[in-house]
Amino acid sequence: MKRHAMFTAQRLAAIGALAAMAACSTDRTTAPNATRLLPSTPSAAFDVGIETGMYVVKNGSAGGVSATRTSVAALGGRVVREIKPLNVMYVDGLSDAAAGQLAATAGVTMYRDRLVQMIPTPSSFNAQFVSEAGGAKAQGTDQSSAFFFNTYQWSLKVTRANLAWTPSNGGVGETVCVLDTGVDPGHNDLAGRVNPTKALSVIAVPRFASDLTVLDYHFHGTFVSAQITSNGVGTASVAPNATLCALKVLSQDGGGTFGDVMFGIYYAATLGADVINMSLGGYADINDPNNAGLLYVLQEVIDFARNRGVLVVAASGNGGFNMDDIKAAFGFIHLPSMMKNVMSVGATGPLAQANFDALTSYSNFGGLGGLDLVAPGGAGGQAGGVLADYIISACSRYAFGGACAAGNVYLFGNGTSFASPIVAGAGAVVESNVGTMPIGKLETCILSTAKGLYPGHVFGKGRLDVRSASLCSGK
Repeated sequence: MKRHAMFTAQRLAAIGALAAMAACSTDRTTAPNATRLLPSTPSAAFDVGIETGMYVVKNGSAGGVSATRTSVAALGGRVVREIKPLNVMYVDGLSDAAAGQLAATAGVTMYRDRLVQMIPTPSSFNAQFVSEAGGAKAQGTDQSSAFFFNTYQWSLKVTRANLAWTPSNGGVGETVCVLDTGVDPGHNDLAGRVNPTKALSVIAVPRFASDLTVLDYHFHGTFVSAQITSNGVGTASVAPNATLCALKVLSQDGGGTFGDVMFGIYYAATLGADVINMSLGGYADINDPNNAGLLYVLQEVIDFARNRGVLVVAASGNGGFNMDDIKAAFGFIHLPSMMKNVMSVGATGPLAQANFDALTSYSNFGGLGGLDLVAPGGAGGQAGGVLADYIISACSRYAFGGACAAGNVYLFGNGTSFASPIVAGAGAVVESNVGTMPIGKLETCILSTAKGLYPGHVFGKGRLDVRSASLCSGK
């Protein structure tokens, strides 16, 4: 067993106050409150993004795709990519008049894509770093030697993920695709964990040079990834033997389009993902016809993945809303977490290392459609709180202006973003133990073994218990 690492450098860098966004937050935590007030108007709470020049085009049948391609070219546009099994193509470069002509074509429906701030910008994150002094990787599935930052890894103990390491396969043979800001495959805790043939950017229309590479210039994707699986150098993980797939769908500023998220889900499924994690999200008015069309295609893509046996997991969002009420009052839903066949995860977190199963004030909830279960997302920042109330994970070497360039630096954060990957990792552990299992059974294993918390319309099925889920027989 390797020696205990010391906090060789604890650099506290205030980089601004965080605005609570869709999937990552530094908001404070309070006890659960099922009667939180509704916003006065939807616009006061929901950033719906801006329209882009990209269209998601749906053909009524495969036979119409060829003709649509010809029409797009004749109208001065270009087909950027396609989802052939669903007769969907992504079209760019059309004028409004040309788009109107294409939309009038028999058998063609088309919806304008939207660019949404799906996670906060890195500059809005109040970053706190700590470096790990070195040492070897943890050996095998048991990552108990990686508890160098023991106090800060309460999330693994609360969910009993650490008790599942030795009795389980640790997710061996399972591929978890993280749709996010990319990844740093060279961080000490991620080296060798990312499959290089399944790591790339799927951003259709780059806005930054970094959009062309899978490397994580934000921080978010790396942080999420190391929670799922790691080398056990500085921090432990839920599924130590799982393999990561990394698909960049968000730019370095945390913005992304629904079209890129859709394609990321589809592409992950074709790459053989067993689990997809989306620690991201945005809001949509379901009464808007264009949004309704985008949701229709998004649901088709999610169903495509699920039909291939993929567990789709997503963060419930950080508005602090009862989404059941929001949907009823305003017709707004959080995407992709509130889509069918998506396991939506809310966040719990302690105050001064007490009451670990408290719902955080930033977490969206709602047992009818807001979330399915909860997992530790970290509190932090509240009066009386401590640094240990946050979640700790790997920091990308390309983020924060090089503050993490050494490759042994770790970052603190909180948000439903960091609850979701714990559930995704649990999915890999469960399926690895049993072997191939029906996706419905995998979902049941996770939800039925969660620790029940009251009331159910706030916590869904309860708080994730990795150890209990890992004992599921799969029968």
